[in-house]
Amino acid sequence: MTDQSFPSPVHAVYDGPTTSWPLCAQGKNECSFYALAHALNVLNRSSDYHPDTFRHNVGILFQRNMGGTVPPLKAWQLRKLGYGSHYGNLSRTDSEAVLKTLIDMRIPVIVDIYSAAQWQTTRIYGRHAVVLVGYSDAYTDASGVQRQEFYVIDSEWPAFGRCTATDNNVDRDGDGIAEDYPGNRTLSRSEFMKHHTTRTYTPIFPDALSHARWYNDTFGWHRPSFYERWVSGTDDRVK
Repeated sequence: MTDQSFPSPVHAVYDGPTTSWPLCAQGKNECSFYALAHALNVLNRSSDYHPDTFRHNVGILFQRNMGGTVPPLKAWQLRKLGYGSHYGNLSRTDSEAVLKTLIDMRIPVIVDIYSAAQWQTTRIYGRHAVVLVGYSDAYTDASGVQRQEFYVIDSEWPAFGRCTATDNNVDRDGDGIAEDYPGNRTLSRSEFMKHHTTRTYTPIFPDALSHARWYNDTFGWHRPSFYERWVSGTDDRVK
């Protein structure tokens, strides 16, 4: 489904314009909590959630000077609030197709970008959490450049201490007016796939039942091991 409030090649989890969305810049190593708040506010079309709530909920599991907190806690916090979610890994399947399907279902997805640690050949955790809120079909801009893009809410983009919804608005059609794009950061397809090196993801469904139905229809039933739940993410493979 193409969201007509954005340029025609764009698919998004919400109706634009982005200027109506309350984005805020994170503090040091607080990206998980800001990603949670931004994702839930997008999902609910509200401004009800604040990052401080999620930071307070994890208590000592948040260590600002030791990298923040562990990514799997996002799914745990979401489930405590009644949302459907899990901490998954798409490295052994077509991750791009899964993420695009979620966007078309209007399901925001928290993804961890940049690699933070690696054990042998397994990349463990991403360094920075952002919310995937859109993508584009392949298109050619007014200057003849071919583009295919992903759009995210990044609470430390374009610089630490700044996060506004217009930061990725740009004139692509050559009419002299910057078009509105989802989120606040645009990544080319190649940039996104390179930065999303762990292929871990945390989708946010309105409730546990809708998440379970989607998961079982897409991947089949799977009982995650302790390692999968807290380190690598569940091994999600499309049927």
